[in-house]
Amino acid sequence: MCNFGAREGCQATAMVALTCLFSKEIIPMPKMYGWVREVVPESPADLAGLQPGDLIRTINGNLIRDLVDYRFYVADEELTLGFERQLTHHEVRITKSSDENLGVLFGEEPAPFIRQCANKCVFCFIKGLPERFAPQPGLAHGMRSSLYIKDDDYRYSFLFGNFITLTNLKEHDWQRLDEQKLTPLYVSVHTTDPDLRRKLVDGPRAGDIIDHIKRLGEMHITCHTQLVLCPTINDGEHLDQSIRELAALRPIVESISVVPVGLTKYNNMIKTGELPPLRHYTRQEADAIIAQVELHQRRFAAEEPDMYPFVYLSDEWYYITGHEFPPAQHYGSYSQIENGVGMTRFLIEQWNRSKRRLPAAMPETRRVTLVTSVMAYPVIEQFAADIRQAERLEVQVLPIVNTFFGAEVTVAGLLCGQDVLTALQENSNLGDLVLLPRVMLDNEGTRFLDDVTVEEFKQRLHVRAEFVRNAQETIDAIRSLASPVRETAATKVALRIQAR
Repeated sequence: MCNFGAREGCQATAMVALTCLFSKEIIPMPKMYGWVREVVPESPADLAGLQPGDLIRTINGNLIRDLVDYRFYVADEELTLGFERQLTHHEVRITKSSDENLGVLFGEEPAPFIRQCANKCVFCFIKGLPERFAPQPGLAHGMRSSLYIKDDDYRYSFLFGNFITLTNLKEHDWQRLDEQKLTPLYVSVHTTDPDLRRKLVDGPRAGDIIDHIKRLGEMHITCHTQLVLCPTINDGEHLDQSIRELAALRPIVESISVVPVGLTKYNNMIKTGELPPLRHYTRQEADAIIAQVELHQRRFAAEEPDMYPFVYLSDEWYYITGHEFPPAQHYGSYSQIENGVGMTRFLIEQWNRSKRRLPAAMPETRRVTLVTSVMAYPVIEQFAADIRQAERLEVQVLPIVNTFFGAEVTVAGLLCGQDVLTALQENSNLGDLVLLPRVMLDNEGTRFLDDVTVEEFKQRLHVRAEFVRNAQETIDAIRSLASPVRETAATKVALRIQAR
């Protein structure tokens, strides 16, 4: 990984893309793939007799190394599965349609032996974390150990859209890409200038990015790319050059995202080699970037039949400058939404479609607290205004300042549990319900970045708290307040004691 971002895996990006950071955290994986966790009832696998605990070794004679292999080989209609059960090898033949799901759910992460990053990117997200075992306020050992894994794995790029640099591919990796046609991939380019990319990425074959993308094209593999901009380093003329040279590689390159470097208090103003110290963009500089990129967008939109701009600005540029977000049609299929490109517009559109389900009134006065990041506060406040239209429903929006990573880190995905708890405990009127963004938590939805568990969080809060993913879940939680409050046995006992 190169930087903080919505996706992990060489994900250098706008801080708004960080709303998903570490929700897709990389977890150390077992060294064997294929353990069956669950078999879907009445599925082809169930009818063939597969059971939880079986270890699928081969499909039609092909070794299953990871989820990529499984998906590739299971697409055939006639399958011979080789599997182990209690150390005994078995084979079973299965016939299914090509688009039919086999019905097997695995117990491991998607790819054993995760490919770790060998680069030394100047804006690597690891540099934005505290030292793993450095004492931190309220933490015994810093952050979760899984956050310190730098992945640069093409399998994760194909499966989940993680960004990779293409610097660590060996010949057998290229052969597998060609055989299995793993497309599209997501590639961190940053600059097409070979010398500058070597300085930014500082990894093997870093200067060969154009040749690498061309080789993907020869295999009929496409990619989405990103340029993480650092002030005075790879913007200006370098940005124009990168956009032009990547555009010349269409249709291999499907899109470009332009995102500002994301920094925390741990790596702000850090200096590497001959490059200037890293810093945040000012509003004036961000205005100039928007104007520069919009010139390219207008040209590409005029050239494309579907009028899409090909190169996209991440949301943070609009937050920094106060510019209006482009309309939904600007983003097409939202191909880089998890990189913070169009995320806010998508959320606004989703809310506008869902808000008609808001209750018209509450049976009695209720109060809701919406927890959000500093950056998203203006948008969430607009949603709160819609909620306040309901009678007897009070709403407050509470933006949380990030003290752990620094106040300039303003997105929800990088808020730690202790910061959120502190802010909530200092508020004397949280009301009946606290709603928090689900992206604050890990994949399983059980822990914050600082290892505070959801269970511990709720115990210490003493107010009903729910973590929501989208507008629909937010509205469902609010609608639940209209239901009569159920008295627990403990509550009834307390009332009887008070009556005496």
